[in-house]
Amino acid sequence: MKLRGMGHAEETTRREILAGAAIAAGAVMLPVAPARADPFSRPTRVDHVILIDWDAFGGDLLGLVPMPNLDALVDRGSLSLASSTYNTYSNSARASMSTGAHPEVHDNVGFYLDRTRNIVVGQNRDLRAETINQALAAAGHTTASVGWYMVQNFGAAYGDPEQLYVQPGVSEQYRGRPGGAFATRVDVALDILNRRPVDSAGQSVTVPRTPSFLAIYAGEIDALGHAEGPASPSMPPLLAAYDDHLGRLVRGVRDAGLADRTALILTADHGLSVWTTSVMPALVEAISSRGLRPEVVAVGRTPAADSDVILTSNGVRMSNVYLRGRAAGDEGRAIVREAADRVGQIPNVFDQRDLRRLATSTAKMGDMALETRPPFHFSLLDDGKQRGSHGSTFERTVPLVLSGAGVRTRRHGAPRASLVDVAPTIAALLGAAPPAQAQGRPLAGLLAVLQRR
Repeated sequence: MKLRGMGHAEETTRREILAGAAIAAGAVMLPVAPARADPFSRPTRVDHVILIDWDAFGGDLLGLVPMPNLDALVDRGSLSLASSTYNTYSNSARASMSTGAHPEVHDNVGFYLDRTRNIVVGQNRDLRAETINQALAAAGHTTASVGWYMVQNFGAAYGDPEQLYVQPGVSEQYRGRPGGAFATRVDVALDILNRRPVDSAGQSVTVPRTPSFLAIYAGEIDALGHAEGPASPSMPPLLAAYDDHLGRLVRGVRDAGLADRTALILTADHGLSVWTTSVMPALVEAISSRGLRPEVVAVGRTPAADSDVILTSNGVRMSNVYLRGRAAGDEGRAIVREAADRVGQIPNVFDQRDLRRLATSTAKMGDMALETRPPFHFSLLDDGKQRGSHGSTFERTVPLVLSGAGVRTRRHGAPRASLVDVAPTIAALLGAAPPAQAQGRPLAGLLAVLQRR
């Protein structure tokens, strides 16, 4: 993908721009684009916000293939490099995106030891904070979610025409084609915007009016990245297909007569990094050599009563550490830290103070959290095959694109943007209060107007 507006000798890839921007605290410098037809104007009133959430579309995937429709949104808005929340699992990050709160508040984290039940659990949809859908409903707005699953039963429900949730599969016409699931969801979203009936868990539902807020979730980038790694040869055609269907969505908004009153936001929950080689056997041996009894416990399993150091494995890119018995206290922490240093490839060893600084749920995350540098990992699957995963701070950078009505055309993104800013920004565009527990802020510098109604 080339950034336009530069001479041939100055032509720079977006990947190069983003590499420099990551160093510059998340601000993305965009060159001046040539004039083009703008399907969206910027009036003072915004009646609709559409959120497009591409699971695992990390900042490192920008520039992999030409994405002219994404470029068009950026040219008429802004691109920021935002930070995901910790840890960077899909449900935890999407909980932050939908509530505007960090995991320390909404309490959704993944792959941790539930000490009350003494069992390791994976991801779930627990939420202890108000969602953007609930906040907008309280302000009299209607909403719809096309597969944006964290708000299901938290402000969106099957069969509810005013706060609608739908979970479409893949239409027959797209089956077997790259991006077929996203293509289907674009079709369903356009049906909702045009107030045509859609299937909601077997019920035919027609919304009473075009929703103020519509969210569209797509998970194929994540699925492919997990299976084959982010460098899979199938990734470029998938991204190209996503961009094509993004273009269909934009044209559909225009054709529905909504473009001059609609803002669009495109972002992701996390990026992906490669994993091939496990450090877990060496870590277990290093801890054992100091006289402690470590145990690696997978999701759904209960640790043995005599284990001193509990290590979780299914997080792959990171492992939570729980210290018991002889390992409890400063000496146990020192032993684990020394073992990680001896093994190598574990650059981040977070204690409780670090975890508080990362604004995560310290009660669930354990006494310590360890992170490997790619391509090393903590999984017990160690067959050398290249795969992709996330969960650590290495996958925190995600694009955040704002475009359309109520959005400034800028050359700079917002510095220090975060996923917790998404829900407050949606609320600000629609003139509503943010979710009650939101810690983020509206990205006011990127908006043409903050409405008050």
